[in-house]
Amino acid sequence: MPLSGLIDFVVSLISSVLPEQFMGFGVDLYSFMPVVVFVIFVYLIYKSLKIAFHGMLVFVAGAVFPIFANNFFGTSMAIGIESLISYGLFALVLYIGYIFMGTITKVLKVITWPLRKMFSKSKDVVTRDELDSEIEERIKEEDR
Repeated sequence: MPLSGLIDFVVSLISSVLPEQFMGFGVDLYSFMPVVVFVIFVYLIYKSLKIAFHGMLVFVAGAVFPIFANNFFGTSMAIGIESLISYGLFALVLYIGYIFMGTITKVLKVITWPLRKMFSKSKDVVTRDELDSEIEERIKEEDR
């Protein structure tokens, strides 16, 4: 069974990383694996249902758009089953693209975090010019 081989690999990897002090207390990682798998499963189902529910709302909003546009803006859009479905599907495709781009953005932020941290200019960092001017001011104060 390939899943058990994956679980064995993950448990051996975690066991190799954890210090012996934690493993010496009789902690068996195999007993925690069902809990970890259950938490991951529930989280993935929650996210999937959330995206599916929002997708349904976006589809309905896209399908209702021609009716809304005709009644409130006076446009002459065709209102038929085919056009309502096509507007709904177009809205759904835009939503899926939005979700996809958001996921790509999150992954890139995680990957580039060390570089952004290394090259960021935070407010706590003092530049060389600021340090030189501070030293000159203190020297002038001491000379007075």
